[in-house]
Amino acid sequence: MEKNKNITVALAGNPNCGKSTIFNALTGANQRIANYPGVTVEKKEGTKHYKGYDINFIDLPGTYSLSALSEDEVVARDFLVNDKPDIIINVIDASNMERNLYLFTQIIELDIPVIAVLNMVDILESQGKTADEKQMSALLGVPVFATVGNKGLGITDILDCIAGCHGQGGQGDVAVDHNGQQLRPLDHKPARVDYGDDIKGEKDKLEVLIAKDASLLKYSKDWLSVRLLDNDTIALGIAAKASNGKDILAQNEKSRKHIEGHFGKKPEIEIVGRRYGFARSVAKTVIKETDGKKTDITEIIDRFALNKYLGIPIFAAVMYIIFKFTFTLSIPVVKVFEIFFGWLGGFAGGLMPEGPVQSLIVDGIIGGVGGVLGFFPLVLFMFFAIAFFEDSGYMARAAFVMDKIMNRFGLHGKSFLPLMISTNGCAIPGFLASRTLDSKRDRLITMFVTPFMICGAKLPVFALIIGAFFSAKYQTNIMFIMYGLSIVLALAIAKLLSITAFKGEAAHFVMELPPYHMPTLKGLLLKMWERGWLYVKKAGTVIVLASIIIWAAFTYPQVPEDEDFSEEEIAAVQIEYSAAGRIGKFIEPFFKPIGMDGNRAVALIAGFAAKEIIVSTLGTVYSLGEVKSEEDAEPLKEKIAADPGWSPLKGIVFLIFCLIYIPCLPSVVVFFKETGSSFKRLALLVLGTTGLAWIASFVVYQVGILIL
Repeated sequence: MEKNKNITVALAGNPNCGKSTIFNALTGANQRIANYPGVTVEKKEGTKHYKGYDINFIDLPGTYSLSALSEDEVVARDFLVNDKPDIIINVIDASNMERNLYLFTQIIELDIPVIAVLNMVDILESQGKTADEKQMSALLGVPVFATVGNKGLGITDILDCIAGCHGQGGQGDVAVDHNGQQLRPLDHKPARVDYGDDIKGEKDKLEVLIAKDASLLKYSKDWLSVRLLDNDTIALGIAAKASNGKDILAQNEKSRKHIEGHFGKKPEIEIVGRRYGFARSVAKTVIKETDGKKTDITEIIDRFALNKYLGIPIFAAVMYIIFKFTFTLSIPVVKVFEIFFGWLGGFAGGLMPEGPVQSLIVDGIIGGVGGVLGFFPLVLFMFFAIAFFEDSGYMARAAFVMDKIMNRFGLHGKSFLPLMISTNGCAIPGFLASRTLDSKRDRLITMFVTPFMICGAKLPVFALIIGAFFSAKYQTNIMFIMYGLSIVLALAIAKLLSITAFKGEAAHFVMELPPYHMPTLKGLLLKMWERGWLYVKKAGTVIVLASIIIWAAFTYPQVPEDEDFSEEEIAAVQIEYSAAGRIGKFIEPFFKPIGMDGNRAVALIAGFAAKEIIVSTLGTVYSLGEVKSEEDAEPLKEKIAADPGWSPLKGIVFLIFCLIYIPCLPSVVVFFKETGSSFKRLALLVLGTTGLAWIASFVVYQVGILIL
């Protein structure tokens, strides 16, 4: 390859093998997130300019094999098979080498250059073992690098291999490892699984037929022939479209019968056994026992974290710690942001004469967007705390602990992960994460209850109202209670759906528990900023536009000049006279039984576009008519707290409604697509959540009035 050539490198590996950590170490901050063409599975890409090459890294969804079951695994398999990256980096968990090598046995059949990355060798060493990477490279026939991804060890060797092994047309003359030893060329034919003469003979027959059709030449004959014998539906579909498809399928049927007759078992079972035999042989050869066995921290912690009595209380404690960390550390920073945006509004107002332009800038944009961005530090602290427990390996345990409870309510244990992802940022990736569930029933129930989570968009609303009516001493407790309420609601609705619309039993729960390890500060900050930046982008685009529209709706039409109102009255009258005010008055009877006036009702309706817009709408409403001076600027939560139309009870009811009612428009669109574009399911989501929100709010408000 010539210098300055773009190189596409795909990272593939089992879930929890540290693949994303390696990806982050290779790309740093040069990452972008999109969706794969035609589907809504998240696609992470990153670039690295290294030794004259522009290397484009693609982090594929984790998969245990190329015989994909869940939809995100299908995406990983299809990318490798159809898009054919220049290089595949197969990340292998050193402490679970045998199981991880099963995927390697399939990847090498794609006839794409492979680099094996033996990750988390520090975990292997803590078990009193070591892996001979040089011997492993000789056995596998590919370059092998031992790494500790979360510490950045071995990353430069991988980059040197990518650049060096391409520097001389793939011959590998200039590629050396960190010890200065020459690396195995990437075009070297890697070791293959020995399927035995009988299976190989049948493979050869299929490969002869495959070679006769030009449309099949883009696929590896080795891969396609094995997948046909394995009765893979995708491979069968590919073969059926060939000009000689009938001959290929007929031969495949004969070959499968021959293999089954010879071994007394189905070909796919024999093929799996041969793959694991290869993986087992390599693992036993390269892994050596040492005298340096250390205390297994994972085993010690799991005695408590996975205990049937302590597991749930520990999970509750972890979530409480996350909220305590978030609120305690973010309050001073949020205060600074509030003061800044208050000052900015007063400063901007003082620079301009009174009029529509001043009102648009100060009340609409600064008042609306500033109200949302004021809580940006809180969102960042939340993302950081959750990322810590994710990267440490605990969240996988939380899913395991919650499985028994969730199963009783008709949910799959894996459903916990989409729910937690929604808590991390947004319901949309939560919907997409449900693709990891094999059962359609489990996916649908999970998607219906995902919107009940307190996502990153709802977090500013909750922080605003809780901050307005509760002192710092109680804020964590209130937030923790609301989070618990969201889980209770999700479980209750899941149970209802499992015995009505989606009857059946949840699939069995199987999930790998990665070893515990200390996350790196760089990795946590990168993940925090990656999620936080999406929040900022939304504030700078969707929320700016929405704030302008909301400002216009509350500003026009204006009160006629001949009306006899004092300056103090004009602001309140204008809000009622405006288009938004009239809409609020029209729908107010529907919201009055739950303690809300028209302005709050309008804010909730605006929140359908994005939940943060609830904050920006309230910010605009409370900014209109204010004196525009730097000295008199007051944080939004203090304005709400001073409003006689609010009360702690009304604040709690407002939060309950926000928690339950219809998710934002982008989420609804993704839900519609992910559930098969079903208008019936869409109606159930929209009407069901909104109706439940009103009923729950009504009960709490009316009971609250009686008690208080």
